[in-house]
Amino acid sequence: MGERRYRVAIVGGAGMWGKHYLKAAADHDMVDPILVDSSPRREEFAGNLGVTEIYEGLDDLLAKDTPDVVCNVLPVGIAHELVVRCAEAGVRVISCEKPIAVELSTADYMVETCRQHGAAFGCATAHWEVPFLRETAAWIADGNIGEVTSVAIPGGLPVEVSGAGCVQLTQMRGVTGCEVEWVEGGTLPPLSGYRAPEADDLTMDCPAYGRLGLTNGIVCEVLEPRSERRVSCRVSVTGTKGKVFMQSQGNVYIVGTGAGATPVWPDFVQGERRRSMASRLQCLLEAVDSGATEVPCSGHDYRQALEIAIAIKLSAAAGNQRVTLPLADRSHRILPHPYRRLGGDVAGYESIGYDGPPKAEGHS
Repeated sequence: MGERRYRVAIVGGAGMWGKHYLKAAADHDMVDPILVDSSPRREEFAGNLGVTEIYEGLDDLLAKDTPDVVCNVLPVGIAHELVVRCAEAGVRVISCEKPIAVELSTADYMVETCRQHGAAFGCATAHWEVPFLRETAAWIADGNIGEVTSVAIPGGLPVEVSGAGCVQLTQMRGVTGCEVEWVEGGTLPPLSGYRAPEADDLTMDCPAYGRLGLTNGIVCEVLEPRSERRVSCRVSVTGTKGKVFMQSQGNVYIVGTGAGATPVWPDFVQGERRRSMASRLQCLLEAVDSGATEVPCSGHDYRQALEIAIAIKLSAAAGNQRVTLPLADRSHRILPHPYRRLGGDVAGYESIGYDGPPKAEGHS
């Protein structure tokens, strides 16, 4: 028998974020990449990576074939439609980017549609934006820092409670294994250019902070962002016998208390740390082989993050009043930065800090 190969479609693969997914697929020895993109950049992007199968739209591809994996790297304003279309067409493994949706009911529909059709549904890359998140979670659960007594997001959510904050909220849930039962939240004025024109005070995306009550009885403190300092630690977990700081440049593991506290290096930190898109792709490929209907860093995870973000906004609007989860009203929403909702070709790449449209890359 020949070597197992995977057909992986990257929808939006000539976009700013999609180009990284396309490169990860093209660099993988066992993947036959497919580029789906309507921009005039698609031919150049495909050519630089040796991608020979190109479609202008997802429907064109699905009318001909059902790939093993479809990564929808599209603006949040349209991504949900394509996730649902893939599930209904029989695609077994599907992903999208962050935030998962504008409205909570839309996120619900995406998650439930994928489950009804037996499709594994991943979302974004939060679990790989800090090193060894799942290994660290297991290490903590094994009692290496004793009983967990507190959790924190030390830098708060300094830009967007949903658009970017969903990453830290997902990382917090991932490393603790806990759901959020209640929220007490506060918000700050939006950064310049980040307020969607259609958004009111309740639906705009903005910096946030607060307290999150977890299912293990612990409280996660989301500190108020401070403009004068940048906090590199995404999530910290404190136990009776130690502490862990999760950060993109490398986690810090401390065992012991007081004068006896010392940094340690668990065995797993000696392993290879792959870049987030390559790891995301490998996780999706493993779901193809295993037939799994749930994957790490899932659509469900990002649906939960959106719900937490909305609860923070609701609490802040009510004077920091406690809001319990799950929310009964699923019509609540947060309108993200126009770039996230409409894409750079519509909103302008410069609107969120890029120099201009993405440039094509070659193989590693």
